[in-house]
Amino acid sequence: MLNIIFIGLLISSSFGATLSVVSRPYNFLDAPEYQAILSQLKLQGEFSNKTPVDESKPEPKKMSRGEQIVAEAKARNKAFIAAQNKAESNDSSISELDKLKLEDQKTRDGWKREVLETRKQWQREQDIFLGRIKVYQENTFDIPAPKVVIVEKKIIPNLPEVHIVNGAFNIPVRDQFARPTCSAFAGIRALEIILSQNEMGRDLSEQYFYWASKPECQSSPCDKKGSWVNTAYKFSQSRPRIDIPIEADCAYETGSVDRNETQIPLSSKCHVGAVKVEAFQEVKTLADTIEQLKKNTPVIMAAKLSENFYKNSGLVTLADSTKSQGLSMDGHALGHAFLGVGVMELPEKMKATEGRFCIVVANSWGKGWGAGGYSCLTEKWLVKFRQPASFVSVTKISI
Repeated sequence: MLNIIFIGLLISSSFGATLSVVSRPYNFLDAPEYQAILSQLKLQGEFSNKTPVDESKPEPKKMSRGEQIVAEAKARNKAFIAAQNKAESNDSSISELDKLKLEDQKTRDGWKREVLETRKQWQREQDIFLGRIKVYQENTFDIPAPKVVIVEKKIIPNLPEVHIVNGAFNIPVRDQFARPTCSAFAGIRALEIILSQNEMGRDLSEQYFYWASKPECQSSPCDKKGSWVNTAYKFSQSRPRIDIPIEADCAYETGSVDRNETQIPLSSKCHVGAVKVEAFQEVKTLADTIEQLKKNTPVIMAAKLSENFYKNSGLVTLADSTKSQGLSMDGHALGHAFLGVGVMELPEKMKATEGRFCIVVANSWGKGWGAGGYSCLTEKWLVKFRQPASFVSVTKISI
């Protein structure tokens, strides 16, 4: 994790300002989504301990990942607990040791309640998601991205034990519903994360982005499903003015319109821009994807789907991809886009069969998918199912 803050705000003569990725320490350890993914990995076995130690300093006490989570939870609740314990601290009948034990117990109880409530909400959302699986299946499609030969790298230098993109969990998980708009949701989420990193949270329009990604459907209706982000990003780059509007001005329609994929004509407010894409790049290999994630740059990814991608609890493995879950895949094992937001090293016992790492992704099927809308896809699952095309990362936007 970088300790240096890189300011991503640059003054622009053409627009209000240009924003780039911001790298700073990001507290993700107490995020329920991360905890849920971590718990799935811990069920698979122990992690290696390769954290480098600065020999010029005394070696600190090593904490397990579970202890790290608790420590972060303590920090988060410190102010609340301090207020609760203020009166108790004046009671001389309570020893300092008892006070510390009481504080620790209150922290653990508060953290456990929060996690339990969050997971109860996910369970309710999962029931809804399971009832919609056929809808999501029907809206997979052949990703219209240029096919390229991908040669994955055998060596990945400086593979982190865990790295989550700055601000990755700050953006609400959204739902594309019954439309083939996954690329639009992934592409917009990448922009929203950069805005969040620059402390400029905005909800941008997937409705407009899907329209921008299908130039053949902008002036006349069409019925061909799906799109890829490159087209929309290039479209935004080419605009003389800031073009991508906010959700409030160009709201996403959850239902499809027969023979009119882009639902034209768009309202006039859909052309009142708030953000413009300035620079993006192709990301070919998984090693390159990890390098982008380490720089706190989210990566739009795509893959053909296996049954266990639809039904998982925060971990998608190659081993489980061969197990039937009662879904009829046939024509539904088509392409789907999602956003890579982190990387985690796998437990030692998994590495022989699943590879060295898994990529944490945010999906667009609501919080009922995976762990609150997130899951970790193992290296070997990705090698087998990834789209044979370059992924994409945005490096600069204007506002």
